[in-house]
Amino acid sequence: WAEIIMSFDRRTVLDVVMAPLGVLAYGLLCWYAVYVGPTSADKLETRFGAFAESAIDGAEYDWARIDMDGQVLTLYGLAPTKELHARALRRVAESSGRGGVLHGGITRVIDRTEFAPPASPYELRAEKIGDRIKLSGFLPGPDARLRMEDWFQERSISSEGLSLDITYRDGVPDGDWMGMVLLGLDQMLRLKGGDFNISDRRAVLKGEASGAETRQDITLRMARPPSGYATDVDIIGTAVWSARLSGDLLRLSGQMPNARQRTQIAELADRLFLGEIVDDSGVTLMREEDWVDAVERALPNFLKFRDGSLVFMGDQLIIDGHATASVLDYLREDMVRGGGGVDFVQNAEAVMIDLEAFKGLKTLGDSPSRNMCQLALDEALLLGPINFEYARDELSRESGPVLDGLLTVFQTCPEFVFEIEAATHAGGRRIALQNLTADRQTALSSYFIAHGVPLEQLILPEVISSTTGLAWTGNLDPDRQISVRLRESEDD
Repeated sequence: WAEIIMSFDRRTVLDVVMAPLGVLAYGLLCWYAVYVGPTSADKLETRFGAFAESAIDGAEYDWARIDMDGQVLTLYGLAPTKELHARALRRVAESSGRGGVLHGGITRVIDRTEFAPPASPYELRAEKIGDRIKLSGFLPGPDARLRMEDWFQERSISSEGLSLDITYRDGVPDGDWMGMVLLGLDQMLRLKGGDFNISDRRAVLKGEASGAETRQDITLRMARPPSGYATDVDIIGTAVWSARLSGDLLRLSGQMPNARQRTQIAELADRLFLGEIVDDSGVTLMREEDWVDAVERALPNFLKFRDGSLVFMGDQLIIDGHATASVLDYLREDMVRGGGGVDFVQNAEAVMIDLEAFKGLKTLGDSPSRNMCQLALDEALLLGPINFEYARDELSRESGPVLDGLLTVFQTCPEFVFEIEAATHAGGRRIALQNLTADRQTALSSYFIAHGVPLEQLILPEVISSTTGLAWTGNLDPDRQISVRLRESEDD
């Protein structure tokens, strides 16, 4: 019995000593697992977050962002399409395994994504200059882009010769929209140069064909679009000489009457154009040479276009493309003043300039707020001075950039009223200068009204002056004699 009692005592003492140590060890093991080990909560959260970020690392998911809380992930962002939204949800949910409580990984995805409104109009534009193709506008998603890239590759258009400035958006029209796109692109590739534009269900193809047979065949094919789509075709025959502009690329092609005039035009383009110039033009004897003078008059303003073509067809100088209102105004003035025996045909369209303050509008699809219009107005007024010819009420050409900026603000903010303020720096002939300032105020208003701004959107406060040498309407900057202000309210 003594041996048994002694053995029991030893075991009891051992248990008393080891049990707390075991509990302590178990606690340390749990602490290590939770806070220090490779499967700790913090480390799991960081690792799962990294996996999810990697899963949406592509450019098509640059709208998406995530937030991790343990094994729960929240997806934020403004999704451009429902398809990309669904893909992003699936990719983050499966980024660290099958997910769920039983399988580990991310156990839950909270979706707080918002959607960009469908694009309207739904536009895609393609330009062909030589062997280079540029596409810009909307596509339904990455699959459509991949299909288009494969389509170009099948037609031996290299990736170096293809530029894609594409935004993914919902809103693609019903019917065979992609079929209409590929039909137009296929015919555009047959042109020496041109552009194809599709806006909703209307497609327009313009350019220069190499011969009457090609021109006729392209016109015939474009006349049979997919059901529900309409087409316009404006294709000219082979040009004598042409200049085609797309962004930072200018291509000169065709024939000039002599080497001197070819060099003259090339040097003018090189002096005025900051982008890449491809000059494929040659020289051939011609009876008429005065058209080169017309090209020289048109080129300075044409090179300010966003894109377009300047084409001499033998009896007409045809200008097409997109440019701001002031550029088109000055182009028209130069061609009319120049006279000459060449008919000038201007088919270009006016476009608004890009203001940083309005960038969010295309994404959000909302009407601009008062604050956004004020920021845009401030930005437009920084584009340059509003100047007039000496002692006259005629706007000088250096005012072009700010006029384009202000016109963009007025057209984008039609619900707001603006005041054209004027100040008279009174010196000796105070009344005469006051009258001139009022005339300039009216001239500025008339410019915008002539470009479609409603009369009631512009208010002309009375111009005042005083013997102190300066008076101004409203809050006009004393350094300016004329400016524009967003009106506070109808009662101001």
